[in-house]
Amino acid sequence: MNVKKQIFKGALYAVVAGCMWGISGIFGQLFFRDYHGSPLWITSTRLTIAGIILLAMSFSRDHKRFFDVWKSKKNMPTLFLYVFGGVFSVQYFYYVAIQLSNSATATILQYTAPVFIMLYLLIFQRQVPKPKSVLFVILAMIGVFLLITDGNIKHLSISPLALVTGLLAGVAVVIYSIIPRPLLDKYGALNMTGWGMMLAGIACNIFYPVWRIDFRIEPLSIFYVLTISIVGTALAFLLLLRAFQLISPLVVSVATATEPLTSVFLSIPLFGLKLTPLELLGIVMVIVSVILLSKSEQA
Repeated sequence: MNVKKQIFKGALYAVVAGCMWGISGIFGQLFFRDYHGSPLWITSTRLTIAGIILLAMSFSRDHKRFFDVWKSKKNMPTLFLYVFGGVFSVQYFYYVAIQLSNSATATILQYTAPVFIMLYLLIFQRQVPKPKSVLFVILAMIGVFLLITDGNIKHLSISPLALVTGLLAGVAVVIYSIIPRPLLDKYGALNMTGWGMMLAGIACNIFYPVWRIDFRIEPLSIFYVLTISIVGTALAFLLLLRAFQLISPLVVSVATATEPLTSVFLSIPLFGLKLTPLELLGIVMVIVSVILLSKSEQA
């Protein structure tokens, strides 16, 4: 695969993953609104279901290498940091931030991730980002801000705990973006995503088991949970990790800004949302920034 095709494919994976997260975020907010479920319960459930699905796929594809990651003790620190600092943390803190504020606020805070990624690369790997890349990241972040707030920061009602959990979700994005790459290259995205989800789900079940149901079980609530677990977790993370294997974490983190775009577009028919000129400008800024950032990485 030549470089241009590789970057295009990786960016496409990231864009689709962002769309799936957008769907998951909307359904998560509906679930909290209609059924008053716990963020810890939805985290336990979605991680467990996603882990089972992905590990089953991994086993059927290559059962001989299914347990390979466990055969070397050297893998354990990286694996557990990826699981608990990345997979679990980004799921849990994001949904706590949604519950404490709203999906728009949580999304803005989580999308500080590109800034943290650039700081990580600069401090720990001495990789100075290209000036163009910095500019495009800033433009994309401004676009997300305009899209969700309509340019009015007063629209954000942020409690201290919502602020902290939202930023922690952004830091968790950095951890699962960068830490597992050696394991992904060696053992494959499907296997590593499956183990990551399953281990995080097991740990979460210790504190809030999936059978501790405190909401009404009916077709709609089941639909919300399964969509969040399968579309917004299993499939989205698998695509995301495949994207990390093909393109830089910076491009991935900006390309997944399609999450708020998806939320807005779905909110139009679902909630009667009307886009203002500033929100439309935000959409254009995000899309153009993703395209320009991808081209900048090719140069």
